Amino acid sequence: MQYLHVIILLCFTLAVTAMFTNNGLKQIKLRLTEGKTKLDLRNVKEKRIEQPLDQYDPHENRTLQMRYFENFENWKQNGPVYVYIGGEGEENGELIASDNRSLIVQLAKDTNGAMLATEHRYYGKSLPNITKDDKIKYFKYLSSKQALADIAMLIMKLKSDPKFASSPVVVVGGSYAGNLAAWMRLLYADVVDAAVASSAPVLAKKDFHEYLDTVRYTFAKYGTKNCLQNIEKVFKRIEDLLKSSAGIETLKKDLNICPKNDLTKLENQQCLFDKLYGKLKFTAQYGQVSNVKHVCGDYEPTKKLTLDLELSLNNDTLEDDNCVNVDDCWNIVDQDDIAWTYQFCTEFGYLQTTSSEKQPFVHWGPLEYWFKNCKGLVEGDIEKRIDEGVAKTNKMYGGLSPKVSKVVFPHGDMDPWHSLGVLQDLGPDAPVVMVNGTAHGDILFVRAGEPAEMKEKRKYVKELIKKWISNQ
Repeated sequence: MQYLHVIILLCFTLAVTAMFTNNGLKQIKLRLTEGKTKLDLRNVKEKRIEQPLDQYDPHENRTLQMRYFENFENWKQNGPVYVYIGGEGEENGELIASDNRSLIVQLAKDTNGAMLATEHRYYGKSLPNITKDDKIKYFKYLSSKQALADIAMLIMKLKSDPKFASSPVVVVGGSYAGNLAAWMRLLYADVVDAAVASSAPVLAKKDFHEYLDTVRYTFAKYGTKNCLQNIEKVFKRIEDLLKSSAGIETLKKDLNICPKNDLTKLENQQCLFDKLYGKLKFTAQYGQVSNVKHVCGDYEPTKKLTLDLELSLNNDTLEDDNCVNVDDCWNIVDQDDIAWTYQFCTEFGYLQTTSSEKQPFVHWGPLEYWFKNCKGLVEGDIEKRIDEGVAKTNKMYGGLSPKVSKVVFPHGDMDPWHSLGVLQDLGPDAPVVMVNGTAHGDILFVRAGEPAEMKEKRKYVKELIKKWISNQ
């Protein structure tokens, strides 16, 4: 049983699908609070603003209450306003807390700026008061374009206050919210003066096979010797074991898979591989170089193939008897997760397939595997609906060539999402900042053990923003 004796530490969470859920935003928040047991929220105030349910239909009278947070402790007359844009998850104000180590707090302190943090419509507590009986009708008003209009309306309301009338506005966002930051400059350049679009996958794409290609790159470049080869052999061996009843029983025993799960079913095999990929995807997207090397140790041939339940990120996938359920990977019940699923089905695609020959795993995840997640959320042919949404998104925002200025696009080369981002300067006032050995959204906060290059690049980003808002 060559390479059967390898630790596969499963990360059982929908975060392993990387941006298919709001866990991407949650991980950024966790890292923004590293080393803090409790953040100082005394100066952070929770607010609400009434937004039209449909920003583009004057005859639609229904509304929703958009939640946002403000912190004005550093603000002085004529100081800038910094808006941290919320993405696919709930906001709580910690991103603009007085003692947070985030880029936005640093900028506010340096320039006497005010800070806002917005919550995206349909996420957290910013929900429409309409029936959820029909999900297609319920999510009709969820889109990036509607969210951008919400942010613009909030900024314009703030600027209507005479004391903020002359304040320049800077938007900051990471991941999907990084898209929104760039697109605010595209659609609302008269409202927003500059933007930081961190780790922003601005190109919508149905077959996002580049995600796993970059996971391969990360483990090849930053892993230990023979790490990638060991990983490839492990996954090939698991694929071979699934071809026989004896092999299946071995896998079920060693991976503690629930006895009732039928691993002869293709969908259950796909679910298993989805879970097995979790540690590798999660490490590439959110880890540091040291984390990559540590995970490589889990795949050494001398290690035994087991499941460490304590390292599971989401115990919801464990049955009462602590076995792992691979019967249904996509039983999504969380409101935020469903909302994000709707957006990738209707706007972005972002389907992390195994269709490429460059990725180091077996070909378990074809496009058809991901289509099932869109059932009940879109009408008609699912693939056609995704194609239409992707084409519309890229036409609306310009894909990899948005016509923007005073936007900086920071990326980490380990991050699988950078492959859908702007990677070449769009002009002198729209540069790309690539930081080697860093991951998703790392520019947005100070992290223990970060490379010296990150400190230099973060300083550069801050100086860019200061220059842009001083020359508005």
